[in-house]
This record gives sequence, structure tokens and C-alpha cells, in this order.
Amino acid sequence: MDKILKIKFIIIALYFTGTIIFFYDEQFLKNSVIIHDYGNIPFMFAVLSLGILISATVYNLAFYFYIRNRQYLYYALAQLAIIMTHVSYEAISINPFIEIYNFQSYLMFDVSQVFIVIFSALFLQGFFNTYLDSKFNRVVKIVLYLSLLDLFLALILGHTIITKFIPTFIWVWLILNEAHRHIENKDIPFYLVSVGWYVVIITVILTTTGILSAKDFDFPFGHIAFAIESMLLSFAMSYKFKLIEDEKKVQQTLLLQQSRLASMGEMISIIAHQWRQPLNFLSYSFMHIKNNCKNDDDAIITIKEANEQLQYMSQTIENFRNFYNPSKSKESFSIEESSNNILKIVTPTLTPLRIKIEIKIQEDFRFFANSNEFEQVILNLINNAKDALIERKIKEPTINIDIQKNRVTVCDNAGGIKKEHQKKIFEPYFSTKTNSDGIGLYIAKTIIETEMQGKLSLENSKDGSCFVIEL
Repeated sequence: MDKILKIKFIIIALYFTGTIIFFYDEQFLKNSVIIHDYGNIPFMFAVLSLGILISATVYNLAFYFYIRNRQYLYYALAQLAIIMTHVSYEAISINPFIEIYNFQSYLMFDVSQVFIVIFSALFLQGFFNTYLDSKFNRVVKIVLYLSLLDLFLALILGHTIITKFIPTFIWVWLILNEAHRHIENKDIPFYLVSVGWYVVIITVILTTTGILSAKDFDFPFGHIAFAIESMLLSFAMSYKFKLIEDEKKVQQTLLLQQSRLASMGEMISIIAHQWRQPLNFLSYSFMHIKNNCKNDDDAIITIKEANEQLQYMSQTIENFRNFYNPSKSKESFSIEESSNNILKIVTPTLTPLRIKIEIKIQEDFRFFANSNEFEQVILNLINNAKDALIERKIKEPTINIDIQKNRVTVCDNAGGIKKEHQKKIFEPYFSTKTNSDGIGLYIAKTIIETEMQGKLSLENSKDGSCFVIEL
């Protein structure tokens, strides 16, 4: 436990001691007269807020049974405990609920608050552990142990001690504060959860201190605050579930791509193995023929050209083997060298189509990542440009690769991408081509932005489209 956390627990302990010494009687409802008399409008708001809490409980329970994620169960149980707290408090001290419920249970009021702490702590632990590796689990454990102790005291004494003198919101605030202190990469669900609970915490403080109370007008501010918290946290859970599913989809897509590359790599290795012996035999045969044609200059030139073709075939198969190597190892590599490697692979397919491809080096630079993945992105962009040039029958088709410091641009003169398609071009399974699975650009963007922490964007130029890689 670090110093900051120790200080927080010391402050809470001092608060606990001070409350017992100076405000002991005020913490017991049975020893005080706290009667709120709601008119029609406050009563309607209170009932509506309870309805929202009940709906959120059912909603999150349904989600739990559907996807078996414990966060939904813990939050549903926390909501149920909040409902129990509201109902028991209403039955004790709020008209017209006193007449409607016709029961009073001080123990239910105390115990339900303990359950709020327990299930809220478990929910927040599971929720925030998706952001970091359990750095504040010790805080949650301490809160849970104290809450279980409080339940044990309630069975013996007939009322709680810890949560009676230390309000529930303090424990939730402690966990939230630790999460804010440790978590760096905060997202929208994180802020929704935080805002939801802070609305409750601030409302409870303002109500308890009397700032929100009026002499002649009682209003269910606490009910409304918990209803807002319930909606915000339900939104946060759904949003977080969507983000996790999107992340899983990205990982599955990358695994699929790696699986494809591995399969193609195995196939090319088999082909290379089968080709190696015939190529060696041909090379040996040419050497034998050359030894017997010493006086025939034309034959020697032909044999030399044939040997060069053999070397080209051997190097081509080696290039393909290296490209389809599924290795995830990272190293510092030259962007120019990787781009030239791709040119060796694609040039034989572009030349018959009369597509001109050029690399312009303004400033080469090195980058630390997986070079194969970068080459896959460049190959993908070139193939997309090639397909567009062929489909639109461009007279002088060209593809330009421009390399400058921390920036690589792949441009074509195929006329560009329509405006209505530009926003969707990087979405999975979207394609403007008829025979395409639509994941090429999605994978390219995922590799650049997720694996290499860069940015891949589209810019339409005068003659066509440009894909810009910023590293």
C-alpha cells in the first residue's frame, strides 16, 4: 500500500471516529424524527426513479444471462441493493410511502447499504481491471473485508457499524479516486461511470448538509441522482462491451491474416523445395553446355542470359518466402528497402498490364516494427490501386510511392474514391469492388494504427486517391 492510499485510509478512520463521538444518535433513524412529506410531483419523480432502477436491474441481469459477464451481474445486484435502500428508507421516513408500504425495517436499511458497497466494489473492480492489471485490487479487497465484517456485526447487534458511520459513497469514491490515479488511457465508458457515481456522491453530500433541502418543499433528489447514475452506468457497460467486441474483432482479423500468410508461406516453401532441385539441375546443365561451347560466343551469351533467368526465378521464390513469413518479431528496418522488396514482388504482375510504378525517395527513414506487416500494407495499397486502374481502364496508369521523413504516400491516377464511400473505406467488409471480402484496407489500417501506433488516412488528389501512412 503506497503513502497516498495510507493517508486516505487514515482520513476515513478519523472521520469514522469523529462521527461516532459527535454524531452517534443522529446516525440511527429510530432515535431521530426524519419525516419527509412528498407532494404529487415529488412522489411521481420518486416512483419514476424507482422504475428506472428496476428497469436497469432487469436489463443488466438479462445481459448477464446472455453473455455470462460477471460485471453485469454485480451491477444488477448493486442496483437491487439501491432499490432495497430506497424502499426501506421510504417505508421509514417518507410520506406517502409509509402508508403504501406499511412496514418498517431498520436492519434492511442498514444491510442494503452494505450490499451497495460490496456489489459496487466488485463491479468497479471488474470494470476498471479492463484498463490496467489490477493495481487497485488491494483497495477493493480491504473494502470488501470491512463490508463483510459489517454484515457480521449486523447479525450480532441488529444494525451495522461501519457503513452507518461511514457513508456508502465514501467507499465508492475511494475506489473511483484510485482508478483515476492509476488509469492513464481513459475512454468514454470510464468517464460515464465516473460521472454517474459523482452525481450520486455530490447529491448525497448536498442533501446531507441541507443545501438541497427546503423547509416547505421536499424533493427526491437522491432518487433522481441514483436514476441518472443507473442510466449512465448502463450506457457505459453497453459502450464498453461494444469496444471489447470491436477489439476482439480486430484481433480475430489479424489472426485470420496471419493464418492466411502462414498457409501461403507453407505452400510457397513446398513449391520452393520442389523447384530447387530442377533449378540446380538446369544450372549444372548450362555449366556443362558452356564448357562444351567455348568457341561459340552466341551460345555463351544465351547460356549467361539463361543463368540470369534462373537466378531471377530463385530470388523471386525467396522474396515470396520472406514476404509470407508470419513472424511477429520487431526490428529496425528501412522504409525504402521494404518498399523495394514489394516492388520486386508486384512488378511482374504490373508490367503486363502496362502499369507504371515508381518510388520517389525524398528522405528515407528507419522504423522499429515488424517489416513484413508494413510490406503487407504497401502491397495491399498497391493492389487496390491496380484494381481501380484496371476497372476504370485508365490510359496511362501510374502508381507512385513517395517516401519522406515519417510519411509514406501511395498515390494512383484512377480518378479517386467517391465521397459517399470515403468514410466507409476502412470499415471491415466494405468494398466498392464486386469480388472482394472488404477487409484489405481494414487490416492495413489496423496494422498501421494498432500494431505500429501510426496513422493511415485517405486523401483524394486531382488525378486519383492517395493513401497516407504517418509513422
